[in-house]
Amino acid sequence: MESARSDEPRTGHRVREWRESAEVTGIIRRICRPDPKFLLVITLLAVATRLIWVLWIHPPDAYVFSDMKKYVDRAQDLVAHGFRPGVRTLAWQTWGTHYLLAVPLALFGGSLKAAAVLWGLMGAAAVPLSYLISCRVSAREWIPKAVGVTMLCWYPSLSNSGYFLAEAPFLFLQLWASYLLVLLLQDGRRAWLAGFVSAAAFAVRPQSAVFFLLVLLSWALNRNRLRHVLPRHLLAVALPLMLMVAFSFYRFHAHTAYWGGVAENANMNFTAGRCHNIVTQAFKTQAALDRSARAGNTRDGRRVSLPGFRVLARTVDKRYPDSLLGLRPAFESETIRFVGYIGDPESHREIRARCYERTGALEQVRYSAVNVALLWFVGHQWPEIERGRKTFYPPLQVYRYGYQILVWIPSLVGLFAGLLWIRRRPALTLCAWQLLTSMGIAAIFFGSIRLRTPYDPFAIILAFEGYVLAVPWLRAKFRGRRVAPRSEETATED
Repeated sequence: MESARSDEPRTGHRVREWRESAEVTGIIRRICRPDPKFLLVITLLAVATRLIWVLWIHPPDAYVFSDMKKYVDRAQDLVAHGFRPGVRTLAWQTWGTHYLLAVPLALFGGSLKAAAVLWGLMGAAAVPLSYLISCRVSAREWIPKAVGVTMLCWYPSLSNSGYFLAEAPFLFLQLWASYLLVLLLQDGRRAWLAGFVSAAAFAVRPQSAVFFLLVLLSWALNRNRLRHVLPRHLLAVALPLMLMVAFSFYRFHAHTAYWGGVAENANMNFTAGRCHNIVTQAFKTQAALDRSARAGNTRDGRRVSLPGFRVLARTVDKRYPDSLLGLRPAFESETIRFVGYIGDPESHREIRARCYERTGALEQVRYSAVNVALLWFVGHQWPEIERGRKTFYPPLQVYRYGYQILVWIPSLVGLFAGLLWIRRRPALTLCAWQLLTSMGIAAIFFGSIRLRTPYDPFAIILAFEGYVLAVPWLRAKFRGRRVAPRSEETATED
């Protein structure tokens, strides 16, 4: 087996591993060595732009409302009181984000400015990490630099660093975990670090567990070729992950007194994805529910709403009532009301059972298609749509349409190529798994542009891969039409 140093370049920054490793093992490894000067420049620019953003242009402490306020409140509660079993509201959202937010608050006397710097640095780290991943998985030597520049200028990621939400830390942690897992698959190193970073990514977004299982599948299909990835490496990755899952389940039980997952908002989100209601309201008594229903009030009780579904109802449903992408709630109402706690699993199971009965299997499949489509179409970017809209929202619209035109279809081409090449280019397949995970989770629950943004680096890498595949094919087709020989019948007529 080749040593880890075998993929060092022999001249300049280029390597011959594209062909050499394929001849030896059947697996393509690193395409190019990172350019130190370019890596330094994009890293410094990323840090400068993100810190300017979070400290002067869009400080997150000036946008503490809705979900951001919940994260800040829970982080401040953790700093002030520590772990408090029995407080059910602390199990509503996934815990990793507010625990991470609590670190700078504890170290710097509750300063949200310090937390803003942390969020900015995590957003900045996504730029060099995207470049480094592309150096190891992309098909052409020019693609990594194109990916690095694109991510440096990727406004949706910049914008997310200005909110105390899960997007910035998840973007950073999943990119770091993916890079380390690529190193493990290609060189058999950094297994323990990959395990700890993957565990941190799970704490921020438990849906990442699906990706880690798919990485294990990639290894299983290539285990005879990846002999440098030993059982001890797999254990090093799996052990921190399993411990994090166990702690997450324990914490959930300590707050809710039942075993049932990591965060209770998953119950509500699952119901919305399967019933397509815009608003969910929970009331302490039947009398309070009846008053709300009679008044048509959708803002009282314990209330959660989904902006993406609201946009869908106001646009597609009104303009194209028979469209396949219409909302069409299962109960023919935008609101679901019930008596009980907003995250109660039994209440939501009963509601979903009624939705399944009313819609049938085919409508549920259509719901899933609509949910996935919301990753790319219809929805507006939240929370920019609410505060600072005139200043911060228009650039997002430019990137929204730019993604649809330049990234969406090519990234799907790259995704399918990555899946087909799982035995030849398993590192590229990891990027495909990330995008597929995003789509799969959206199909079950619901999609939104904000939830998609942490996966944009993988979509961009795969989009360049799609262009590499599609452009020569289109060029050959075009040239073939121009130089196509005349038929014998046409030649006789001349």
